[in-house]
Amino acid sequence: MTHTRALLLLLLVTVPAISARATVLIPADLGELSRDALAIARGRVAALDSQWTEDHGTIETIVTLEVDTYLKGSLGATLRFRVPGGELGRFRSVVVGAPAFAVDQRVVVFLGARGPSVPYLLGMSQGVFRLSRAADNSGWLVTSPVVMPATAGASLRVVRGDPARRALPLGDFEQTVRALAGGAK
Repeated sequence: MTHTRALLLLLLVTVPAISARATVLIPADLGELSRDALAIARGRVAALDSQWTEDHGTIETIVTLEVDTYLKGSLGATLRFRVPGGELGRFRSVVVGAPAFAVDQRVVVFLGARGPSVPYLLGMSQGVFRLSRAADNSGWLVTSPVVMPATAGASLRVVRGDPARRALPLGDFEQTVRALAGGAK
């Protein structure tokens, strides 16, 4: 019986010491993303390069974006930012909530940074708005659902399949983002 108690005590001491990793995403509306972003860029994904993180604990993907325009800030004509997860040789890392990109895809990204490091997406998938051509070729549409900021004291109800949540013309989206970011361009 003493061996069982000793084993149980050992387990109770070591199990909490094991680090747990979890992804926690706090929903952010377009206003929060716009205000918190160091830079907001629209462009075309030019390259995807997976690499090990500094501690060799997981894989991250460095996305290279050829920038068409900045809605806030400026980080150059070609921008690189990091996304958790990716594929490197025979290894694959999947992070829940992290977006996947494809070369030649057109996007608007909301970026943050800590110190002199490579920028990252704010809110992971929440910081990416994908663009698609309008059916009549009249221009670009923002296809990701745009959650506008709720007015003070009011709540915003999001309903799946709500016809009011359809694609937004790129010009309208950019005008809204610039106004929310606090600087008209």
